Amino acid sequence: MNRYKLFLVAVVSMLISACSGQRERALSPADFDEAIRDDAGAVVLDVRTPREYAEGFIARAQNLDFNNSNFTAAVEELDKNKTYYVYCLVGARSADAATYMRSHGFKSVYELKGGITAWQRSDLPLVQAGQANLRTDAISMEAYRAIIASDTAVLIDFYAPWCGPCKRLEPILQEFGREHTGRLKIVRLNIDESKQLAGELGITQIPLLKLFKSGEEKWSYLGLLDKATLEAGAVQHL
Repeated sequence: MNRYKLFLVAVVSMLISACSGQRERALSPADFDEAIRDDAGAVVLDVRTPREYAEGFIARAQNLDFNNSNFTAAVEELDKNKTYYVYCLVGARSADAATYMRSHGFKSVYELKGGITAWQRSDLPLVQAGQANLRTDAISMEAYRAIIASDTAVLIDFYAPWCGPCKRLEPILQEFGREHTGRLKIVRLNIDESKQLAGELGITQIPLLKLFKSGEEKWSYLGLLDKATLEAGAVQHL
């Protein structure tokens, strides 16, 4: 009888421990924020739709739409040895995505409890498409199309970290973006981290600027340019 009681206690303890471990995988906004800031090698996944993602996302987040039919195939391309922080709007899709990932060999997957909704209630920042230093790396063609479809003019800067002219162009874009806040969104797109997208768009040389309005390309420029040339080409389309 005593052995039976001890066995029951051991089983209950194991269940409590397991449940506790599961709960700890759903992080509060503050804990989620701290975790992704402390773990530079981790991957942040936004599993909302491309349109939701384009409206604002957590810094460093890659878009991987949970409701897209290609989700499972895309997950299989991810490195299962890395740590993943997953979020959506309120937490339902990210919970399902995280469960799927764990069941397919991903050992370190954490969720944002309450999603973007809870994140914003905690006054934590989102990267907005109107910010001059926006970086949207590793995005799909669908997400790219959602970004350029904006009624506000969108200037895409195709760049790479190793590109010297790209680095010299960045402060020019930042100043230009500040001067035209509300009239222009500037998106810096790292082609090294969005190779598939760059290939689909035929981007072979950088820096390359493309200005869109409501999805229509209005102006483009290949190479380094000064602010006067940028203004002459872009301002008329804002």
